[in-house]
Amino acid sequence: MVAPNNLDLAQKWIEEPGVFYYDFHKQIWETILSLNERGEHIDMVTVAHNYPQKKSIKKNVAYEITEIGTGEAIPSKAEYYAKMLHGYWLRRELGDYSKKLSGLTEDNSNDISDLLNDSHTLIGNLIKLQPSKEFNMEDLLEETRQSIFNRRTNIKTGIPKFDTVISGMTRGEITIIAGRPANGKTTVAANIARNLVLGGHRVAMFNREMPNTEMMKKFIAMEGDTISYRNLRHGIPASKTKVHEAMDFIHKNYTDKLFMFDDIRTLSDTFHEIKNVKPDVVIDDHIGLIEYAPNDRRDLRHKIGETTKQYKWLAKAEDMCIMLVSQLNRNIEYRVDAVPRLSDLAESGNLEQDAEIVAFTHYPYISRYGEEDSNGRIWTENELQLVVSKNRYGTTGSVEVGYSGDSCKLFDDLQSATSHEIEKKQLEMEELG
Repeated sequence: MVAPNNLDLAQKWIEEPGVFYYDFHKQIWETILSLNERGEHIDMVTVAHNYPQKKSIKKNVAYEITEIGTGEAIPSKAEYYAKMLHGYWLRRELGDYSKKLSGLTEDNSNDISDLLNDSHTLIGNLIKLQPSKEFNMEDLLEETRQSIFNRRTNIKTGIPKFDTVISGMTRGEITIIAGRPANGKTTVAANIARNLVLGGHRVAMFNREMPNTEMMKKFIAMEGDTISYRNLRHGIPASKTKVHEAMDFIHKNYTDKLFMFDDIRTLSDTFHEIKNVKPDVVIDDHIGLIEYAPNDRRDLRHKIGETTKQYKWLAKAEDMCIMLVSQLNRNIEYRVDAVPRLSDLAESGNLEQDAEIVAFTHYPYISRYGEEDSNGRIWTENELQLVVSKNRYGTTGSVEVGYSGDSCKLFDDLQSATSHEIEKKQLEMEELG
């Protein structure tokens, strides 16, 4: 009525008055078509004047038509509105067919082939109505140019030796960090989070295995030169001044960049928080503790497989890096060679399949206690291996980094970690007098 010139476009989708749900709207549509066939002018006045009314029903048609016209419809979108109505009608029709099928299937003597064919046609028509995603070559080339020359899609972990092997994490991809208990996987994830935050990136951490307060103690130990994580856990820090200094540093440099959650149980709630925060990197520690619906009877292997797939699509949709922390199964404990391998991933091959990078933490001081390395040297507590077993776009291999469990810190090499430990003990002795 507002833009009669669009009538032909609308008729492509409104093939019959039954597309409208209300009888009043069906009759208005028939009146518009009748006026159009006679070549008469179409507007609210002429439609109201020609609207057929039964004598027994007194209706203020002009008023009701005016009420319809008070909406915020845009004339240029007439075909879009008609297509939308067509979709609603198809859904109603499909619902009716479903009810008919439900009634007929109880009696095996009924031939339901015609109903099935009609339902199949309706479903096909509904699928065709779904919006298609437009492809733009110019946008793709610009994104690729940014990826090549500005390396915007690449995010370094801040562990130099590790980054040399993996070349950093890629937006839209998944990185797996896995290890047996007490092999430093959470500490590695925390160090990466710290490096990312100090590098200006936004990080969302989901601490499923420990409370946020315990994770924060790890950050405090990292930022304090002489602070012992072991003492923090037991509530006996050597120096309150050092703790407050570390906390002040964290407040100044982590705020608005690090977001931690320790009470998010389900994947849907996790994704809700991620979309609110809009981080550059998500660290989920660890995915084996994600809860699923009570009526979900799938085994854990299939559930984790679904989790990695959903995370994969989220990473692409939100243009972020995903780091998933996972446990290893017990097979490694029965092997002579204690170095982790891909078959040691707990529960699911999807972890390997869906990830761009799979890296393991290996702490020889525990897993190979008392043994000698290839050079005949006994493994020390300040050595940690990062074993890259899958790297879709680069090389694989193992790197050794310095490790201080009590400071929750990674170092470039064993010598740096050992020097830190010596200096830390000296300072602790001085503070104790």
